[in-house]
Amino acid sequence: MTERIRAASGPSSDMAGFAGSVSRTVDIMLGRVEQHEDRLSAFTHVMADEARERAAALDALDESDRGPLHGMVISIKDIIDVEGVATTCGSRSRLDHMATRSATLVERLREAGAIIIGKANCHEFAFGGPAFDLPFPPARNPWDDELFPGGSSSGSGVSVAAGFCHASIGTDTAGSIRLPSSHCGIVGLKMSTDAVPLDGVCPLSPSLDSVGPMALSVAHCEMICQAMAQDFASVEPDEVPARILVPEARWLAGLECSAESLRAYERACGLFRAGGIGIAPTALPSLRAIHAASSVVMMREVAEGFAAEVRRDYLKFGEVFRNRVLLGERIPDALFRLAESQRARLAEEIDHILLGATALLLPGYPVGPTPLTTVDKFYFLQRENLNVIANCAGTPTLSLPVLRDEASRPLGIQLMGRRGSEPQLLALGKRLETLLAYPHQLPFAQGRDYQTRKGE
Repeated sequence: MTERIRAASGPSSDMAGFAGSVSRTVDIMLGRVEQHEDRLSAFTHVMADEARERAAALDALDESDRGPLHGMVISIKDIIDVEGVATTCGSRSRLDHMATRSATLVERLREAGAIIIGKANCHEFAFGGPAFDLPFPPARNPWDDELFPGGSSSGSGVSVAAGFCHASIGTDTAGSIRLPSSHCGIVGLKMSTDAVPLDGVCPLSPSLDSVGPMALSVAHCEMICQAMAQDFASVEPDEVPARILVPEARWLAGLECSAESLRAYERACGLFRAGGIGIAPTALPSLRAIHAASSVVMMREVAEGFAAEVRRDYLKFGEVFRNRVLLGERIPDALFRLAESQRARLAEEIDHILLGATALLLPGYPVGPTPLTTVDKFYFLQRENLNVIANCAGTPTLSLPVLRDEASRPLGIQLMGRRGSEPQLLALGKRLETLLAYPHQLPFAQGRDYQTRKGE
C-alpha cells in the first residue's frame, strides 16, 4: 500500500491560502522521519527544532515578502556546510568539524525561503562507498531496505523518495546525484562544472566535482537552480527544439544493460517518438577511454587531497575510503598528466557531438538497485562507468524516473546537454516528464496524521 504524492509545480503556489501551511508540512515530514529514519538512515543530523522555528517565521510573513522557494523543505548532503551544524562528511575524522558559516549555495536557498531539515547521509567524503565501519550506517533504499539506494548522495535520494523533504542538494563527481536519483525513483540534476559556487563544499576531485538538486519534479529542480545559480534564466518547454541523440546500437550494447534497464530506456525512446520528438543515433567516443581518463584524474586528485591525512590518522577513516585514497597515490605523474590531456580532448569531442542537439539520451544506469551488502568496494571501477561521461565533459545531466520493475525497484534515464545548457535541458525535461507520467508515491503506507494536502 503506497500513498500517491504530488510532484507539484512549486510549494509557494500550492501551499498558499491556508494559515500555518509551512509549519504543518514540516511537522508531517518530521513525523515521517520519526517513523522511518531508524530503518533508512537518510540523515546524519536532523535539524528538527531549527526547521520548526524557520517554518513558523515563514508562516508569519506577508505574501509579498515570500521568496520563490517559500516553504520548500530541503536536505543538504553532509559534505556541504550549514552554519552551526557539523559537516561530518560521513567520517569519524570529521565528527567535531562544526561549520562556522554556511556554503554560499545554502545561504542562497535560505534567502529564497527554503527550510533546511537536516544533513543527508552520504558515503565517506562522497567517495567511500556503502560501509558498515563508519559512525553512521549506510542509507537504505526506501523501496526495499535491503537494496543499495545509490551513492554517494545516498541520503539525499532516500530523503526525497521517502517524503522526508521536498528536495535535496547533492554533489556529483562520477554520478553521485544521478545514481541515487535513478535507484530511488526521483529527478536529479548534475549541473555544469562551476555553475554554482562550491565554497563550503568539501572538495573530492576538483576537476570533476559539481552540485545539483534532487527532487520529485523537474519544476522543483528548476526553482532550486534559479536560487543557487542566480543568473539562471528559465526557458519554456515549447521554446526548445527537441532534438535528442541516442548512442549507436553497438555502443549501447557495450554497456551490458540488464533487461529491465533496457526496457526503461526503450520505453522512453518510444514515448518520445510518439510525442513528436526527433531521435537520431550518433557515434560516441569509447566509454573505456572516458572512464579510464576520468578515473585516473579522480583517483589522483582524491589522493592529493586526503592521502597525507589518512596516513597520519589511519584508523579515523573507514576501510573502503582509506584503501581507495591510498590506491590513488600509486598513480605516477606522467600517467596523471596524460589522463588530464585525454580527458580534455574527450570533453571537446563530446561538446562537438552535442552541438545542434538538445540532449543525449542514455540509460539511467546499466542495472537497477542491487543488495546493499553485495556492493563491491570498487564498484565504480568494476565496470566502465556510464555516469562519468558528464563529469568528464563538465556538462549538465538530468536524471528522470521512467518505471518500476516487478519488484517495485525504480529505473530511469538520463539526458545530457551541452555545458551551460541547464535552462534548455530542464525545459526539455518538463516536456518529457509529462510523457513519462511516472507515478510518484511514498514507498510505505502512511498513517492519517501524516497524509498531506496538495503539494505537501
